[in-house]
Amino acid sequence: MLVTLALLGVSLIAFSVTALLTPPLIRLARHEGWVAKPGPRHIHREPTPIVGGLAMIAGLVVALLASLAFEALDPTLRRSPFEHLRIGLLLIGIAIIALISLFDDLYDLPALPRLAVHVVAALVAVGPYLWDHSLYPDALGQPTEALGIILTAFNFPFVDQIHLHNLSPWLAIAATIFWIVGIQNMVNWIDGLDGLAAGVTLIAGMVLALHTLTLEPPQLTVAMLPLALSGACAAFLIYNSHPARIFMGDVGAMTIGYTLGICAIIGGAKLATVLLVLGVPIVDMAWLILTRTLHGRSAAQAGRDHLHHRLLDLGLSQRQVVACYYALSVAFGSIGLLDFFTPLMKLMTLLILGGIVLVGLLVLQPKQATA
Repeated sequence: MLVTLALLGVSLIAFSVTALLTPPLIRLARHEGWVAKPGPRHIHREPTPIVGGLAMIAGLVVALLASLAFEALDPTLRRSPFEHLRIGLLLIGIAIIALISLFDDLYDLPALPRLAVHVVAALVAVGPYLWDHSLYPDALGQPTEALGIILTAFNFPFVDQIHLHNLSPWLAIAATIFWIVGIQNMVNWIDGLDGLAAGVTLIAGMVLALHTLTLEPPQLTVAMLPLALSGACAAFLIYNSHPARIFMGDVGAMTIGYTLGICAIIGGAKLATVLLVLGVPIVDMAWLILTRTLHGRSAAQAGRDHLHHRLLDLGLSQRQVVACYYALSVAFGSIGLLDFFTPLMKLMTLLILGGIVLVGLLVLQPKQATA
């Protein structure tokens, strides 16, 4: 009973703090002029506050700190020293990402310096593993614990498991950085319609939480992170659903993306589950990076060539496009949770999803590629 209350409490704390802080943040942003003005590549028609992510970050951080106090409620909620280290690294990384992203929201920083800071924040998550590549015994005596947040191995059809640490610790570090930076930027890229980024992240967080709770034994302490993330996103949707009263801005999108990327690694890689939930925006991002580069444009250049913009140009409303993304995330996330689907079946499902998205991107040509 206490365990259930603690799990619900983490999500509820994140929800409450975010919900309480967002209205005064809206007023502050309007007073200070922290607003996104309508423009050629924007959908909104009125100046809208852009720093709503600050409320989400506050909810997430307060919930994580509260989860440390919950360890006294039940022995199963006590984190190991390795987990305490990871929580500390996560909080430092969140602070770094939030700070640079807030400056970007307010002053529009160049892309390369921002990317460099994103890499630094990912290196912070890796932590002491950068110089100590040892794997230490876990609670069962197996050498699985690293000093940091690191993608040491992941499952893959036909070969059972690809153990990056055994191949090369530096390969594991590179994969971790690529994953975290990629996911955080992917979340930022889908933050183009009201409620899209927050809703998809909410679904991904809940799927990851269910995944960790259905393992044997369940990863109770690990589940608290995606539950806190989901609670913050759920509260923000109250104000961000169409028509949005506030946007999360880069400070929100980059930070929740950073946290989501770490959620997929911490406690054992759950990459297949995340790839299924986020399959549509990930393929969209990969395709845009490829096509923009081939056309001599910067991959970081803002534009209206995202899939969600193309669906709007097709005649769908914002609510309809967002509902499509939600439905696909829930459907394919459910596939990731069901034991009925083997790793090979999940891979085939992911390939089919990617193929459908690619066909859509090829057929639905953007009416206005750049701002």
